[in-house]
Amino acid sequence: MLAYAASFGLVAVSTPGGQSVPGFMCAFVSFMAPVWGFFERRATLADIPALISGLMTGWINIAFLASVWIRWRSGNGRAFKILKTATLLMIPFSWIAIYEQHVYPREGHVLWVASMVVALFSAPVFEPFDDRRLTLT
Repeated sequence: MLAYAASFGLVAVSTPGGQSVPGFMCAFVSFMAPVWGFFERRATLADIPALISGLMTGWINIAFLASVWIRWRSGNGRAFKILKTATLLMIPFSWIAIYEQHVYPREGHVLWVASMVVALFSAPVFEPFDDRRLTLT
């Protein structure tokens, strides 16, 4: 999880002109851009693939954090497996968004994807949270 958090501070993508964009900015823009396009009514039918890839890319972090939280709360149950699969299926949408925006992935993007995959497939090093253990009996 430390590598996942660190990926937001690294350069995630760069433009052909050499401008670098940090991971936290990519996360914010990918989450908000489809909303901005919808409310400003600039979206056309030709923009639908870009909007869908942007929307899915914006929700990857939420799906990933929800899956890790559910795994921590209740172990490798059905809900975790569904969210893990959803998170993994969302990752290619980030590559579509990178292609559509004409930018190049950098070290922050690679670390972001790798840390999510490692966190989702690693063996749990903690016990699922159990409220009953906190009572004084």
